Amino acid sequence: MYEQLPGVPKMKRLMAILTVVVAMSMVLQPVGAFGSKSGAPYSHPYPTGLKPGDIVIGHNPISDLFIPGYWTHTGMIVGYDSSAGEYIVIEAWDDPSEVRLVYLSDFLQRYDTVAVLRVATSDYVRMNAVYFALQQLGKPYDWAWYTKHVYGDKYYCSELVWASYKAVGGPDIDAHPGFSWKYLYGVAPQEVYDDGDTYVIYYDSA
Repeated sequence: MYEQLPGVPKMKRLMAILTVVVAMSMVLQPVGAFGSKSGAPYSHPYPTGLKPGDIVIGHNPISDLFIPGYWTHTGMIVGYDSSAGEYIVIEAWDDPSEVRLVYLSDFLQRYDTVAVLRVATSDYVRMNAVYFALQQLGKPYDWAWYTKHVYGDKYYCSELVWASYKAVGGPDIDAHPGFSWKYLYGVAPQEVYDDGDTYVIYYDSA
């Protein structure tokens, strides 16, 4: 079970989280679309009304060749940078190999189909999930897709999103929490999409 910060009132903790998000957004480097696996940018309407803890998910035709399921990458909304007019996404990325922050517009242009999922839980749990995810910033990418860990020294994309909710008491957003022949013991982006505790609030296909 995720440990609450001792002696820190709820509002103070949430303000501390938002301060970290804003501070990190000031050092964000835009990720060029041509650095994506697809080699070309896609265009999607920019989502509105998103909340911290919402899950962004994308399909890339090239990654589709070796990632099981339709969806190939996922990240999490951690806040909104009002100076840039952008939502900020935390994601585990393989090149450079680290958990990092990017703007949502950079995320969207990498994928021909994108969706945003909301986890069926309280805003308080979603914010705690964001707080956990932010603590993983800078950790290396985990290439062991066949397994998953809540607390680890590295993460792959859907493992980070799943672990962030699992660490704060759930829900468990892995549609196949045990073993499956398709996903083994890991948690693929498709499983996050398919889980009964997530629902679609935005969808677009270029």
